[in-house]
Amino acid sequence: MLDRTKEIITGDQGVVVKIDEWGKRRLAYEIKDVFDGVYYILYFEATPKTLDEVTRVLGITDSVLRFMPVRHEKPFSLQQPAAAAAASAAEEA
Repeated sequence: MLDRTKEIITGDQGVVVKIDEWGKRRLAYEIKDVFDGVYYILYFEATPKTLDEVTRVLGITDSVLRFMPVRHEKPFSLQQPAAAAAASAAEEA
């Protein structure tokens, strides 16, 4: 499912910035007779149309119990954190 979501985002000129895999965890409460779930956080930049498609696909996928799109206030830097720190240190020198 993660690969399908990445395909939808990148297929519409979007960019997957970062994926945090939290792994398997116990749910706070039972959902559809399931007690454990695998958590992922996807940080991406895309158009509203792309977000609508990702939301639609996740909503009809049986293996996805819950999802929650949240808008991030600041735009993402496409540089890696270490590369960004090195670039700002070079500018200061």
